[in-house]
Amino acid sequence: MPDWLYVLVSVAVAAFVGGVTNHFAIKMLFHPRNPIHIGKFHVPFTPGLIPKRRDDIAQSLGQVVAEYLVTAEGLQETVLRPEFRNKAEDALRGIIERLDSSELTLRQAALRVWSEAEYEALKTRLAAAVRETAMRGFARLWEHSEMGSLPLKQLVPGWSEENRKAWSAALAGALLGVVEEELLSASGQRMLSRMAAGMMDKAGGFLGTMAAIFMDEDKLVQKMTPALVQALRGEEAVSKTAQAIESRLELYGEKPVAELLAALTGEEALDWLSGKLEQLPLERWLEQAENLPLRSLIEPWKIQAIAMVPVLTDRLLRLVTKGIPSAMQAVDLPGLVEEQVQKFPVERLEEVILSVSGKEFRAITWLGVLLGGIIGLFQSMLMLWTG
Repeated sequence: MPDWLYVLVSVAVAAFVGGVTNHFAIKMLFHPRNPIHIGKFHVPFTPGLIPKRRDDIAQSLGQVVAEYLVTAEGLQETVLRPEFRNKAEDALRGIIERLDSSELTLRQAALRVWSEAEYEALKTRLAAAVRETAMRGFARLWEHSEMGSLPLKQLVPGWSEENRKAWSAALAGALLGVVEEELLSASGQRMLSRMAAGMMDKAGGFLGTMAAIFMDEDKLVQKMTPALVQALRGEEAVSKTAQAIESRLELYGEKPVAELLAALTGEEALDWLSGKLEQLPLERWLEQAENLPLRSLIEPWKIQAIAMVPVLTDRLLRLVTKGIPSAMQAVDLPGLVEEQVQKFPVERLEEVILSVSGKEFRAITWLGVLLGGIIGLFQSMLMLWTG
């Protein structure tokens, strides 16, 4: 065989061996997918490297992602970046604008998120939660602030001698006005008739007989009514009533609120107030509110809401930042990544790797051809040189 042909054959054989070797080495990363047995003999290098070490790869990848790629510090830094803040503010403003231009009612908007049954159950839970929170909060406020032991005058805004006189005069005028209206009404006239009849019956004797002969109840009522009305409108009646109310206000102003409520209701003040809070018609209020359009709820507060977006965004982002470490610990990121990698199909993984590194793998194959050819050239030259 001529020397040049020997060199050419050696180079070609070595290049072919190097290319095939690298090609199969790359294929053996993914193939075969499952172990191969011949009888009881397990064929070496089956399955391929990635299918065989899949669990180890998943565990290592989970640790790498949690410790180096997706860390709590990295997420906190990302959340606090100005770019992220600006996007969050734009998103909040967009939500406000969409709500302001929406034609949906509160109920219609809620039904886009929940089903009918879920929405009704949510309303029931919301009413119960609001009622329970209000009762618990009021009870805590009542106990910690000692509201029950405070005198009434400390809880009523503007309590002073001058205001007390003004309140007493206004109450006296209102009270006497109510009494006058009652006297002039049909029921008031009947009451006066009964009073007149009783007075004549009690008079008895000659005077009572003469009164019964010359004056009946209706005439007596007609005489009494203008006199009573004039007396009610007189300054003396107003003054006396105002003084009586003022003295009562002064007396009640020194008494504790709990004592006054207990005297008025016949129950412990906190029990009575808690009972009133429990009777709040929250369900009816929710039914009335759910028929309101979203636009009517947003429009009066739109300007203030938009102005509050930066402050609200800052608070939300800081709240999210504080919760990131706890959330990541609760999520168990390494375990989550490991679980997802274990579920990921090897076929799909091969497609992803080849789509990203296909050119590099082909370059490795041709590099094997090149190196094999060089090795074949040196080998053939060495063999010729050594004879």
